[in-house]
Amino acid sequence: MRVKLIANPGSGKMGRQILLEQAVQYLQNEGINVDVALARPKKMAVQIAQQAVKDKYKYIVAMGGDDTIEAIIRGMVGSKTRLGIIPAGTENNLALSLGIPENVQQACSLIANGSSTKLDIGQIKINNKKFYFFELVTVGLVAAVYPHVKEIPKGNLASLKDAAVTLIKHHPKPTVFMELEGDSKIRIETMLVILTNIPYIGMKFLVAPDASMQDGLLDVMVFPEFAKTELFDYFGKVMNGGQSEDGKIQRYRAGKIKLKTSPELEVMADGVMLGKGSLKIKMLPGALKVIVPKVTIKKENSRKEANLELPTPVSQSVVDVQPGDNGKQPLPEPKTS
Repeated sequence: MRVKLIANPGSGKMGRQILLEQAVQYLQNEGINVDVALARPKKMAVQIAQQAVKDKYKYIVAMGGDDTIEAIIRGMVGSKTRLGIIPAGTENNLALSLGIPENVQQACSLIANGSSTKLDIGQIKINNKKFYFFELVTVGLVAAVYPHVKEIPKGNLASLKDAAVTLIKHHPKPTVFMELEGDSKIRIETMLVILTNIPYIGMKFLVAPDASMQDGLLDVMVFPEFAKTELFDYFGKVMNGGQSEDGKIQRYRAGKIKLKTSPELEVMADGVMLGKGSLKIKMLPGALKVIVPKVTIKKENSRKEANLELPTPVSQSVVDVQPGDNGKQPLPEPKTS
């Protein structure tokens, strides 16, 4: 077994060269031949992964944080190459959602002995550009403050001020227009829309406990009638796997989504800022092969079952969902947290 190990030496725990050396040794002990490539900055990871696919590697091992792993995934979409993951970042949401151990030796053992399964990838089109994502898309407030917030842990205190200014100036009542597959159309005032493929995002925020990576659908969350302080309170509750029973959150599932806002809001996918504008999203079922524990992936939400939770199709006009009505009229009540 021969693998291309792509590692970001600057990711979270990866600051120590010894960790990478241990990973190589553990893999070799499992009978795996390892070719190492260092990828920093992250954009290099996409190119290295693409080249590894062209070089006909059957396995690529990604070692780093979520951003690095997601960049490697973008270089593998649609290929027959299998992905192994060695979590070495700060949050490691992908590993958490997939049941991959954070212990380096255990992760290497899994790569040698685990089974591969097909997982879904998302594709977003905005401003005539396509972008693949595995984790999530955010539209609105979270996307606006993210570029500043991500710099704070690095000691850039000026970013704290920038984040505060962005938060204060952000439009309090943008209008979001969404069209879900089946011609269901929704218009609603909200500062934030989250579309996620996995249960955990950000600082281990458990935003979609029932999200499946094998149903061909995204879990869509809309936060109508939320003040900015309420949004922060919600994320505080769901941090590190916490729960929130806030019934104001409206939830849908869809495999194809069109979305635009007024005024135009910031869009981010897997930590990459994509600008502002109307967007189209579609899921690519089974477009990525990943090595996971045999008990990890459960097809709890088949596409047929999940489609039953979509709003009733409305083809003639936009449905104006009023904050507080939970989408009951004329849509059926969406799932709530």
